[in-house]
Amino acid sequence: MEESGGKWRISLFFSSQPNLMFQGHANLNIDEKGRIIIPSKFRKHITADANSLMFVTLGRDNCLWLYPSNEWNKLVIKLQKQNAYTGNVIAMQRQMLYFAEECSIDTQHRILIPQNLLQKVSIKKEVLLIGLLDRIEIWNEKEYSKYLKGKKETYEDVMEKVMSNPEEVRGK
Repeated sequence: MEESGGKWRISLFFSSQPNLMFQGHANLNIDEKGRIIIPSKFRKHITADANSLMFVTLGRDNCLWLYPSNEWNKLVIKLQKQNAYTGNVIAMQRQMLYFAEECSIDTQHRILIPQNLLQKVSIKKEVLLIGLLDRIEIWNEKEYSKYLKGKKETYEDVMEKVMSNPEEVRGK
């Protein structure tokens, strides 16, 4: 806040590059071919840089991760910078890249999720999409409920731990 001509003005600083901000959730059904419609609240954050391409792969905790291609490319660059001689890094890369599939967004805003991925996370008809900043998680609703019930720490406990450490919040 600074004084300007006797009036107070609040100065806000934003990055010159807008960040993707997938957030919220949507419940929908997969059609008989294995396609889902990307809801408009998520579509609006898929930039032209993505070229109507998404990447889907196995995520954590029995869900799928869906990335716009430009965000996927950033993730791949991070993966390439990891030490490929450590067990955890190579194991994670193997799994993530083994299941990775490119998906084109059609004119009706649908993407085809490969059957092997749907089976891997027990998705048959109903799905829950959760916006998670740079990606969208795709869940079987019952699996997501089990995940929440299986957490030992409360939301408040986790929030306190994460938000109490400013270095973690800023990603440093």
